[in-house]
Amino acid sequence: MKKLFFAFIICALCACGSSKKKTENKGNGTSLDQRLSEFMQVNDEMNLEKVMDYIYPKLFTIVPREEMLEAMKSGFNNEEVKVELDSLKIDRVNPEFEMAQGRYAKISYSMVMLMDFKISKDSIDTNGPRMVEMLAAEYGEENVSLDKATGIIRIRTSSPMVAVKDEYAKEWSFVNLKEEDPLVNKLFSKEVLDKLATYQ
Repeated sequence: MKKLFFAFIICALCACGSSKKKTENKGNGTSLDQRLSEFMQVNDEMNLEKVMDYIYPKLFTIVPREEMLEAMKSGFNNEEVKVELDSLKIDRVNPEFEMAQGRYAKISYSMVMLMDFKISKDSIDTNGPRMVEMLAAEYGEENVSLDKATGIIRIRTSSPMVAVKDEYAKEWSFVNLKEEDPLVNKLFSKEVLDKLATYQ
């Protein structure tokens, strides 16, 4: 189960959708809303190699790109479980701001994860409630449900991420923003994180 949670982190890191909300294109280059739209498209196509092109490149100085790609592939479909993402959407795009020679925007997104465990129905009947309980501790009891007929666990989740354009990312790129994740402190300065914290 610990391995599954890691897979979910990787999935969430790269999963977002599109929004009809527009963001102003300040300066040269591709606008934020266009990059979000492109990111949505490659997610819809499940083109994980292409998804990597939209991840904040500084992350790859910590976790190699190929290692992350393999973790994503394994996370979506392995010998234990198949994970599908549904209803991905951008809920809010906050205003862009400039700091430390970079441009940033905090984005809120939501999605539904469908977990199809590759085990027998008897195992689902026996272990399903325990798995739901473990997942509920992570995502909230009201956000996790088990379809006893199919054995599929449904998880609703909302998360923030950061759009970044700086010396590492010449075009808008994206990475999840989790306060408890020590990785965040390696990617962004305290000043940037404090500013991001002022947005919902």
